[in-house]
Amino acid sequence: MLAFEDGPFSKSDRYCLLVGVLVARNLIEQVLLDRIQVDGRDCTQKVISLAKRSKDTDVIMLPSVSLGGFNVIDPYRLRRRLKLPVIVANPERPRLRAVQEALRRHFPDWRQRVRVFELMGSPDALHLGRDGVLYFYPVGIQARTARTILHHITYFGKKPEPLRIARILARALCSTSPLKTARRV
Repeated sequence: MLAFEDGPFSKSDRYCLLVGVLVARNLIEQVLLDRIQVDGRDCTQKVISLAKRSKDTDVIMLPSVSLGGFNVIDPYRLRRRLKLPVIVANPERPRLRAVQEALRRHFPDWRQRVRVFELMGSPDALHLGRDGVLYFYPVGIQARTARTILHHITYFGKKPEPLRIARILARALCSTSPLKTARRV
């Protein structure tokens, strides 16, 4: 499974780190790095590019359909181009109205960006007992199969392990001084 996460950024940053982590049986097999424009339009292509460099990927996992602020990722395009299923999984229920309003206020191309959110529809839910609910969107994979996968890879709280690992790496890499200063290019 190849999971993606963005690194932290501020409003003044033009770019942020994009981390792809190939995880097999909870072992890190490969780490892929790039950068994406904060609120840009390059995230889908960057994910495709990194995924093509990875080895033995069977599923793409995303924490959201936007990284780096509102740099929207099109999971349907990922599916078509990579011929791999995509699972978008997040412990927070998406708030489409709030996203639409923010996009409408801040982006002249808001209709194109919000289209991906609208195509996703309502999320499926995986109930994790006392830990709560994990919301997910299966693209190119049956919801029941995605639910089984997510159940088997979610150990601590409500975040699937590959996404948890990708997030830890993204935060750690951005806290080191050479990469931190490179973010402001």
